[in-house]
Amino acid sequence: MRKSDREYESIKSLLALTRGTLNEAKEDEKEESIAITNDVRFGQEVLKNQIDAFRKSVSGGAKFADENNEDAESNPLVFYPKSGNLVFSGSIPTLSDLKFQFSLNDVTNAPYIFVDGLAITDDVLDTLKKLRGYYKNWKNEFLAATDLLDKLKKEY
Repeated sequence: MRKSDREYESIKSLLALTRGTLNEAKEDEKEESIAITNDVRFGQEVLKNQIDAFRKSVSGGAKFADENNEDAESNPLVFYPKSGNLVFSGSIPTLSDLKFQFSLNDVTNAPYIFVDGLAITDDVLDTLKKLRGYYKNWKNEFLAATDLLDKLKKEY
């Protein structure tokens, strides 16, 4: 019985050590992020222009998170300097509160959507086609004009 108690304690210690190491590894993997806002250091109203263009091209009722300087990743436009990735996200309430996310470096070359209970009507299909088309233009625009992203990579 004593031997199994010691073995149990050893295994328990090893598991705690492993969990600690895994948590540290996760923290090391977590990349710094920068919220791209309407601050002049990013250019002339970069975030506002992105949101306005999306609403004009895809859905006028699209919603986007407010600027949050405390938590960069909760912003609609976020840059990851280490990987050079840019992420743009929001929601379209009229489509069962569909949430979308664009990623500049995504290998699928397509936007992601997250939604529950959406009827696939002709209007919905049209909006989804607009969303995909806008994503392609958005990605090409940022890949072609890398001034802002290059500047941010160097600064951070």
